Amino acid sequence: MRTQKRSIHAVSMWVRRQPPKVKTFLAVVSGMAALVLLRVIVNDHDNLFVTAEAVHSIGISVIIYKLTKEKTCTVVPCAVLALCIHPTTSHNLLNRISWAFCAYLEAVSVLPQLRVMQNTKIVEPFIAHYVFALGVARDKVLCSL
Repeated sequence: MRTQKRSIHAVSMWVRRQPPKVKTFLAVVSGMAALVLLRVIVNDHDNLFVTAEAVHSIGISVIIYKLTKEKTCTVVPCAVLALCIHPTTSHNLLNRISWAFCAYLEAVSVLPQLRVMQNTKIVEPFIAHYVFALGVARDKVLCSL
């Protein structure tokens, strides 16, 4: 076990010493390898979708926990809105309301990022484009309800 920790530490230190272009290349290669591995391993794509949604709901649960811990009231309006306006599909009512709640909460969670970018005078173009695209994606999701 001790040898394994040393080897992981050595690899992480090696990656940290690499220039940014090498780190980017390693990230792209790792991502592509992970996608190929998923393609080979996953036989039923429905299971992959359910797993991705489960991870997504864990992330949303973390956001809910952080928002309630910081005493912000964005969770309550999102919940009320999800109860009133949710998609009309053949799924269970609880699933439809939960999906709408997650969509509304994600749309609201972009606002603090925009506020930080507004207060920061120097913003990298990539980050600004990412947050803008995230906002547009959330807007499209909300319009599809």
